[in-house]
Amino acid sequence: MALTVAEVETAIQAIQTGGQSVTLDGMSYSAANLNTLMTLRNQLQRETDRSSGRPVFRAFNMTNMGY
Repeated sequence: MALTVAEVETAIQAIQTGGQSVTLDGMSYSAANLNTLMTLRNQLQRETDRSSGRPVFRAFNMTNMGY
């Protein structure tokens, strides 16, 4: 089964709102693995963006950042 960004985001939210652990695609993640889930989400988002033709790089505004 291929994971989706939405599934990973739901798992992240479950842990952030007090869940002890979640299981995705046979792998268990806990609050200690939250960074791993976030990295996975970002990777899946980049892959989704590439396959949909959306630009991989996003513009951002540095106004009011103290520079």
